[in-house]
Amino acid sequence: MTFKILIRNLLLAFVLVSIGFALGKESAQRRAGGSVPAAAAGEDKLVVYYLRSTFRCVTCNMVEAQTDELLRADYAEELADGRMEYHVVDFLENRELATRYNVSGNIVVIARIEDGEEVNTVRLDQVLDRVMDADAFADYLRNGIAEAKGAAAP
Repeated sequence: MTFKILIRNLLLAFVLVSIGFALGKESAQRRAGGSVPAAAAGEDKLVVYYLRSTFRCVTCNMVEAQTDELLRADYAEELADGRMEYHVVDFLENRELATRYNVSGNIVVIARIEDGEEVNTVRLDQVLDRVMDADAFADYLRNGIAEAKGAAAP
C-alpha cells in the first residue's frame, strides 16, 4: 500500500512540474519576442529584426548586444519617436517571419514600412562572421539600415 502511494505522489509531482515547465516556457517565449506587432495602415517606419534561434551561443548573444548598442547610440531619436523598431525574435518559434525572410540561421533583417506595407527588405546574413570586429559589424549594420532606407551609407 505504501508503495502505491509513493508512486502516485511521484507521478503527481511529475505532472505538476511538467505543467509548470510548459507555462514557464510559454511565458519566456512571449518575453523573447515570439510575436511581432503588424504595421498599421499609414505607418512609415524601419523595423530591425535580429532573428535568432532558441539555443544561443556567446557569439549569438554578442550580435544581439552589439545591434542593440548601435541602435540605441546611433538611432535613439528614431527609436524613441517610433520611426524605428527593434525586435529580437526566435525564428524557430515565429514561423511566419522565418518563412517570410527565408531564415535558416541567425541574421539581422531590416524592413522599410511605408503606409503600413513592407516596401524594402535588407538581409544581413554575415552578422555572425563580423561580430568579432565591432567596427566592421557596426559599419555592416549602418550600411544595411541606409540601404533599407534607400539612402547613402552614413
